[in-house]
Amino acid sequence: MKTEKIEIRHPDKILFPQAGLTKANIASYYKRIADYMLPHIKDRPLTLRHYPHGIDESGFFHKHAPDHFPEFVERLDVPMKSKGGENMKMASADEAADLVYFAGQNVIELHMGLARKYDLEIPDQIIFDLDPSDNDFEKVRKTAFALKDILDERDLPSFLKTTGSRGVHIHIPIKPEKKFDEVKKAVRKLAETLHDTCPDLTTLESRKKKRGDKVFIDYLRNDYGMTAIAPYSLRALKGAPIATPIDWEELKDRELGPQSYTLENIFRRLPQKADPWKKFYSQAVKLGNFTI
Repeated sequence: MKTEKIEIRHPDKILFPQAGLTKANIASYYKRIADYMLPHIKDRPLTLRHYPHGIDESGFFHKHAPDHFPEFVERLDVPMKSKGGENMKMASADEAADLVYFAGQNVIELHMGLARKYDLEIPDQIIFDLDPSDNDFEKVRKTAFALKDILDERDLPSFLKTTGSRGVHIHIPIKPEKKFDEVKKAVRKLAETLHDTCPDLTTLESRKKKRGDKVFIDYLRNDYGMTAIAPYSLRALKGAPIATPIDWEELKDRELGPQSYTLENIFRRLPQKADPWKKFYSQAVKLGNFTI
């Protein structure tokens, strides 16, 4: 076991000015949420988003694990497609101590890869990011249920999370058998089917200026080296919202929005709600099930 007695330098440094949340508060959150979060991020390369001066100033992403990270933080050798096969060492997390250490380094957001270290070219899940062009969450809700209908017709499992930002993510666990390029082709066809089902609500246009007020069906994350916000990650936004797994019944509630769950209320929710993602990995399906 790694020691969890990690010294947090400048624990009183405020990272969320409006809420008065300090670096110590962030570290405490990640220590408490570890049992919920780690099953979904362990053995995966992580991209860490640091905010050394708090969320009111621009943060930065760390894909490469810095040399000063302690030895107990496992590094994964990730081949870089754009640099002739050179490897990048990326951080991963398998214990609460890792998350606490990251918080001590002013990390607020954790973004995860869709494949595990055993074969980083073969994903074990698919993701649809329903990204609205405005703050109208009702469009996102309708689009999400339209996608669920399509997936249900094909007997495909679907797991939902709020992003803590503006939209939702829908994940489908798959057996790690096919490379990203083949998976992405199947996902693109599903995205096109969804767009054909609700063309007035959605767009497949990747350029923001051409999306109008529609919900972008972002399937492009299903590619090598791409990441998604991790379940239970904090977001560097006012109010400290959290990317939170929810069930489909909850999405029907018009009171629910993408930032409904925050550091302030997440620990009231968890004891009262069965884990919506408990059966995530046990329900993995073969890519061949994706009949169009």
